Parts: sequence; C-alpha cells; structure tokens
Amino acid sequence: MSSLHPQVIEARTQLAEARIKAANLHASGATGPQVCFAWADSVDAIILRLIQAACEGLSIDRSAIAFVAHGGYGRRDLAPYSDIDLMLLHRGLSERDISPLARRISQMIVDAGFQLGFSVRTPFQCRQIAWMDATILTSMVEMRLLDGSEALFDRFEQSLRTGVKWRWRSLAGMIEKERFEERQKYGETEFLLHPNIKRSRGCLRDVQIVRWIGFVCFGEKSPEQLVDMGILATEDYQAIRDGYQYLLLIRNQLHFMAGRAQDSLDRSKQMELAKWMGYQGTDGVLPVEEFMQNFFAKTSEVRYSSANFVGMARSRLTPFGFVSRFLCLPVGNYLRLGIKEVWATPAGLRRMQTDPAKVLELMQVANRYNRRIEHRTWRTIRQGMLRRPESPVGSEANERFLKLISEPGRLGEILRRLHELRVLEQIIPAMRHARSLLQFNEYHKYTVDAHCIRAVEAVGAFAKRNDFLGTLYRGLKDKMILHLSLLIHDLGKGFTEDHSEVGKVIAEETAEKLKLSDADRELTAFLVHQHLLMTHTAFRFDLTQKSTIIRFAQQVGSLERLKLLALLSCADLDAVGPGALNEWKLNLIHELYVATESQLRTGDVPDRESEQHATLRSAVMAQRTIQERDDPWWAEQIASIPTNYLTHLKAKELADELRRIQRLSNERPAESWATYLADQNATEYVIAVHPERSSGLFHRVTGALTSKGVSILSADIHTQPGPIAWDRFVVEDLDYAGIPPTQRLQEVCRAIVGAIENENSSPPPFRRTWKSKISADAAISRTQPTQIRFDNTSSDEFTIITVFAYDRTGLLYDISKTLFDFQLDLQVAKVSTHLDQVVDVFYVTDLESKKVTEPTRLYTLRQRLLRAIEKQRIE
Repeated sequence: MSSLHPQVIEARTQLAEARIKAANLHASGATGPQVCFAWADSVDAIILRLIQAACEGLSIDRSAIAFVAHGGYGRRDLAPYSDIDLMLLHRGLSERDISPLARRISQMIVDAGFQLGFSVRTPFQCRQIAWMDATILTSMVEMRLLDGSEALFDRFEQSLRTGVKWRWRSLAGMIEKERFEERQKYGETEFLLHPNIKRSRGCLRDVQIVRWIGFVCFGEKSPEQLVDMGILATEDYQAIRDGYQYLLLIRNQLHFMAGRAQDSLDRSKQMELAKWMGYQGTDGVLPVEEFMQNFFAKTSEVRYSSANFVGMARSRLTPFGFVSRFLCLPVGNYLRLGIKEVWATPAGLRRMQTDPAKVLELMQVANRYNRRIEHRTWRTIRQGMLRRPESPVGSEANERFLKLISEPGRLGEILRRLHELRVLEQIIPAMRHARSLLQFNEYHKYTVDAHCIRAVEAVGAFAKRNDFLGTLYRGLKDKMILHLSLLIHDLGKGFTEDHSEVGKVIAEETAEKLKLSDADRELTAFLVHQHLLMTHTAFRFDLTQKSTIIRFAQQVGSLERLKLLALLSCADLDAVGPGALNEWKLNLIHELYVATESQLRTGDVPDRESEQHATLRSAVMAQRTIQERDDPWWAEQIASIPTNYLTHLKAKELADELRRIQRLSNERPAESWATYLADQNATEYVIAVHPERSSGLFHRVTGALTSKGVSILSADIHTQPGPIAWDRFVVEDLDYAGIPPTQRLQEVCRAIVGAIENENSSPPPFRRTWKSKISADAAISRTQPTQIRFDNTSSDEFTIITVFAYDRTGLLYDISKTLFDFQLDLQVAKVSTHLDQVVDVFYVTDLESKKVTEPTRLYTLRQRLLRAIEKQRIE
C-alpha cells in the first residue's frame, strides 16, 4: 500500500464510498438511469483527480491531448461494477512523449480498483479503425470529453461525423451485421433460460442500436431528438424508453446482488429478482414465472420497436425507399405492392385496425409475393389490435385463418408475425395468457407461445424427412387439424389444473369459435388432451409387453388418431430445443407406432415379429463364421436380440458383441466396451455379464460410472438366454467436451468391470464435477417436489415404479441400490435425463417373481426411496 500514489489510496476510499452511495440511491427507489448517471458522475470525479495526479511532473502539452470516455461510460449509463472505457486522444505526439502519461494513468486507475479498457490513439487512427470495426465505431458514437483539449475533441468529433456521413450505408450495414452475430450467440431473449441483460435480443443492445443507427443514418443519437425529427415514432420511443429504464434497474440490482459485474439472468437470479420486485404469483403461475413473463413482455416491446426503427431507417435511405411509393401495383381495394414492401391505403388501415380478416388478407399477400410489411402499416395494425376489445372475429377471418394453417409453407413465420401483431390472440384468445409465459425448468428452451409456434414449424419440416415421419406427414390430405392442435397444445399451462385438462377445454372452445365440425372438434380436443400420451408410453413402458400396446391402442382408438398423435408427439419434442428429438426417442416412438398400427388393423399384436426385424436378424445370422453356424448357441442368442438393438446397431456390430458375450466365463465374468455417439455428443458403454455375477448388477454399474465423473443420460437393460446380462448405458463425460480419448474409455470400462467383479458392496466415492457444482448452485431454484408412483395395473407381471426428480450426482445409484436392498429384482429400466430433471421407470418383482402389492410394503419402499433421492452424497 505504501508504494501507491497517495491519490490512488484516496481514490480507493472514494470508490468504496461512491458504491455505497449508489447502492443507497438504488435501494431508495431511484430509477435505473438515475442510479447509473449518479454513479457515472462519481466515477468522473475520481478519474479526473487521478488524471490531474498522473499529469503532475510530466512535461506534456495539455492542448495536444484529451481524455475521452466512450462506450457505456461515455453514455453515462454505467452499471455499478461495469468496466470503464477511456481513451487518451492525442494530436500526433511521439511515443516517447505520450507513453509515460499513458502508463501512469492506466496503472493508477487500475490500482484504484476500476476495471479499465484503455487505448491511446490519434484522431486518424480512431477513424481508420472505426470504418472497419463496428465495436470501435459504436463506442466512438457514445464518446464525451472528460478532460483535456476541447478543440482537439471537437475537431475529432466533427471529423467523425463527416466521415460517417460519407459512409453511412456501409457503416449501418456493419453495425447491423455485428448485432445479428451477437444475437445469434446470445440467442432470442424469449427463448433462453438465462437471458443476457446486455446482449440478448430485446435487451440493452437493442436500445443502443437505435442510438447508433440514428447517428450513422441521421446524424443524431438521442432518441428524444429522433422523435422531434419525425424519424422515431412516438410509440416506439415510449417502448424503448420504458424498456431502457426497466433493464437498467434490473442490471443495477444484479450487480449489487453479486458484488461484481453480472449480466446473466440465470434461474437463481430470476428468483431473487422476483422476490425483490414483490411478485406474488397467481394461480398456476409462480412468482418467478410472473416476473419473467413481464420481463419478456418488456423486452419484446423493445425488440419490436428497435427492429421497426432499424428497418425504417434502412428502407427510407435506400434508393428504392422513395421511388417505391410511386412504382407500386394495387392489390384489391386496400393494398399496394411495392418493390420490397406491401402496405395498406389509408382506407385499408382504418379497416385493418378493427378487422382481423383484412390483416390475414395482408399477410397472405405478403407471403405470396415475398414482401415485407411496411412499418407504418405494421405499427397501425398492432396498435389497433391492442385496443380492439375481445369479441368474435367473424366468419371471414375464421375462414382465412383455417385456410392459412391448412398449408405448411412458411406457416411458422406467418404465425409468428400474426402473434407479434396481436392478431393471433384475437382468433385464439388463449394465446394472450400464454404470451411470454416462462416454463421454469432446464428442459424447455422456449416460452409457451414460442414453443407452440415452433411445434407447427417443426411438423412442417417433416415433409423433407425420409423416415416414417416424412411418409406420415406427406400422406396427410388435410393438415389443418394437426397444425391447429400443435398451435394450441400447450396453452393450458400457467393454470393450477393439469395443463392437458385445461388444454382440452381450450381446444373445445377454439373449435367452437372456428366453427369446426363435430368430428374435427372431437379430434382436436383428443390430440391436445392426449398430446403426452405417446411419448409417456414409449419412454416409460416396456414395449415388448402386449398389455402396453393393447392399452395404448384402446386409448388412441383409430388409425387416423395414431398417425396424427405420432406426428404431434415428435413435433412437440422437436420444438423443445436442439437434440430433444434424438434417434433413441424416435426409434421408441416408431416401435410403438408400428405395434399399435398392427393392433388397430388386425385386432391383435402379432407374436411373429415384423418383416423388417426378421430381415435384420437374418443379416446377423449371415455374419456367423462356418464354425459358428454349427453352434445352436448362436441361433438362440440371435433370436433373443431385442428389437431396439436390432434397429440401432449394424449386423456386424451385433455379431461382434455376441462373440464378446460367448467368451464370458467364471474366470472372466464381465466385459465392457465403449463407443462414441457423435450425433448425441455422448458415449455408449456396453456391459456383458456372466450369470454368476448378475446380482445387483444395475446399481454396481451406475455407481462405477458416476464415480468416474460421467452423467448417465439413458440406460437399457436386457437379459439374453443364459441368463446373460447385456446392458447399454449412454453417458455424458463431464471431463471432455468432445470425444473422450481412448485411455479414458478404457479407464471407465475397467471401473465398470471392477465394480461387477468386486463383491464389496460399499458405496463408491462420487467426486464433484463442474456440472455437480452448477446443479448444487441451481438447487435453490427447484420448485417441483420429488414424485414416486407405483403402478400395478399396466403390467401383468411387474410392479412399475416411476420416479420424477431433479438430477444430481449418484442419484441413479442411490435409487437402484435402494431397490436392491429392498430385495426387489429389477427386470426393466427406462432411464431418461433431461438436463436437470430425470424420469426413471423401473419394472420390478420380489424375489419370488411376484408384484409388490402389500400397502405397508409399498409405503415403506416409498419412504426409503425418498430418503435416498433427497440426500446429497458427493465426496
């Protein structure tokens, strides 16, 4: 401390006091901008004193230098722990003259406790870089003089304005391109679990781009001045201003809560902010969900208004912007078709403010001719729809809407536009409740309304697939009911009742409003009500049991419903997020579809396997050597290969695995091998075990895997004649981002074999990984209780235990070890992990191969499972 300049020591104290003052101002209820501006003023005072101290004793021409604040610091909306951007601008001084000051002032500012972005440039260097780098350019747009030569700064600012004026078109494009790339990286605000308050779409960057485009295209960065100039619409200005104040308030609170720069709105921060802002929640909506719904509504308005301004600036200043108003063609009585845009006449605008049918007509024209809807038309419609009272839209609007959703094409994009215009909620009122409604879990990536529209988009993409989904979708003569059902399938969320039950009511009401036939109304209600039926059956039940197929077929009732339900289920999964509809899930749904189709067509699930499976078995048989063909063991084993193994693996791979199984003995009771699955970015470990070592196999393997720091995503256990265990575990290796090295795969395989061969039943040690730390940190945001369900009716042979819980290290081991200690025999396991949540299904019997039905025993088992699930055991 003694080596520091006295002014630096004083600056540290002043900085701490200024932060306390800013925190008190924030706590007193000051607005976001008020706190930021006051904080920037305090920072200015400290920096100015440091500049004076740094200049002492240096012989430098003060008229040749200027200290320039830029970026957020220049704009003065500085967050409490953000870094400060400072430039030492000089008039061509030599490095020998300028370097001592640059080194001294930058070191003093850092020593005082600031995070500093510092540069030393001449005006020429600034301009040269700004014309090539959007980040530098936009930072310069926000610059202000902090200390030094006003004349130097003024000349530089004027030269920058002049240069921008000559290059505005390329510079505006460069700014838009950088913002687009940033949005791609940080995602759409509504569709992220953890929005970035600064960079996600609809957040502070979209406020700032109005300033940047305003400066580049019109020479003015102040939104207030842009309104006065008639360039920024008053409604857009109000949305941007309100969003700006709201976002700064939240950002300030994030910084004060963290005690550091914090712009990511993760789940725990969302809950803290909801509590801080006083949200109470409503029936069916958590306080945090209510907060995030409001957050998304605010950012959506910012996104919309910012995009309108940027689009308007682009069209106004293009060569076609003025001419296209005259070079247009009439489309009907109310629409005009320009070179790039379509717009409504004054009379058309008056009609469109109250009549959704006319808006749908406009949308059809825009889609047919691939034209953008002109900004004034778009804004007028949206304002009209916001003011329009909830009332029937009329038969013409219903007919146009039903015609629109009957064809795929660009349906997802059209529905998204109608939703932004507030037209969709006029036709389907339940969309209003679902707007920006957060699904507060790590599984869903999108808000409810966005997910539903994406589901429609996903099913349309099935037309290009070459699998059974493509065949089913292309074969549908009428796609309207499927598209409508997907659009409304999740609108029942956000109520206290089960969302499928609420959804059924919404489906019936929607069908009534749209004047659908009785048959279509019944079909729509079924698809919405039962939209989870197929995935739950495929993922949680043993599809080799006839009772599973028969019960599902009875619930579905017809081939038409089965086809639609299969498409709806897969589109719903696909719309959850990337990778949600993977090959494993698709194969299970297909397997269920094929078996159920046979049941519905013939009235029975045939004992003989399908022609496809018979062909696959024949292909494995063909892989046998001459000696193996004489061994009856091979025919017995190949006949018992489960169908999902047949469809997942090539014939040669299956034959090679059977050879590994044949080599098992008392001396070599277990073997394990691994394959990297590139499409899932996961590793599959296969385990073959001799009958002598099969007792407690499942929990031993899961314990070994978890102890090596891998996360189990799915498991498939199977018993071959012998009985020989032949199991597969798909895992995510938390130590490696891509394919694990060979030595790592061998290390895990040795651990698995060692756990099977070692009779010691002591629990394995589970080490803490980066993912387990994140899971522990996120535990405070978990809102759903653990659920354990027993089912003794769905299977004739087994008790089915379903566990719904939040994932943690060692969870699957603890569950399976509890079942083993309870003296239950595990026959089938369906393990499924969705980020932080698991749905595990176990088919068990007692040691006498009977179901577990005695109430007291089931109660005791439930309590033991709950204790095992809720404990934390990371060593």
